[in-house]
Amino acid sequence: MNILWFILGTILGSFYLVVATRLPKGEDVVKSRSKCDSCGKVLKWYNLIPLVSFIVQGGKCSYCKKSISIDHFFVELFTGLLFLLASFCFPIGYEFFVSLIVISLMIIIFISDFKYMVILDSPLVVSAILVVILKLIYLGFHNCLFSIISAISMFVVMMLIERIIGDKLFKRESLGGGDIKFSFIIGLILGFKLGIVTLVLSTFLALPYAVASVKVMKSHEFPYGPFLAGALFIVFFHMGKFNLLLNFLFKF
Repeated sequence: MNILWFILGTILGSFYLVVATRLPKGEDVVKSRSKCDSCGKVLKWYNLIPLVSFIVQGGKCSYCKKSISIDHFFVELFTGLLFLLASFCFPIGYEFFVSLIVISLMIIIFISDFKYMVILDSPLVVSAILVVILKLIYLGFHNCLFSIISAISMFVVMMLIERIIGDKLFKRESLGGGDIKFSFIIGLILGFKLGIVTLVLSTFLALPYAVASVKVMKSHEFPYGPFLAGALFIVFFHMGKFNLLLNFLFKF
């Protein structure tokens, strides 16, 4: 059964790459056919089998023989492996399905934010709807309502951080709109306390990249979304340990 989740992950990974690279450019992800980036030839179904097609074709287009970006292979493989990991970490149920949403968001945000400096609205909206539905099914209305309140609280906190640190301190935008919207999803999934933990953890994860961005690339702008997504993944997959840590800290 676990191998089926790996296969599903590779298929969805291929789709996530399409979403993350086409939507920022205003391209359709449903109606438009996949084409070779070099020759523009429309690809057949057998050219699009996750992992297999890349290996069989030797990493080259079967028409023009130009190299295919290795991104396709690694995104499919990485997504498949993460889905497989989730199947080992959680039994089928609420946590398992939400873990797949967390992984999916992380993959899309990593690609779109690193490549185009944008966090897309549509994956956030779809994720929020799916999480709410799962909460209603597995945890009930009251838990869902509390989670929505936590999500709104996280959104407000991120707005305040943007206003205080960005507008007042640095006199420029410190967080993108996508980061602030993403904080809503984080609060919805983890609750307010673990949401704040995620925010703190993401800051530590982003710090080396931020320093390198300023010192090496001479830029004060860098994608923060991938670090938020990475922190969400870490906290969600170790939620029990982080809850124990919070309980220990708040005893004193």
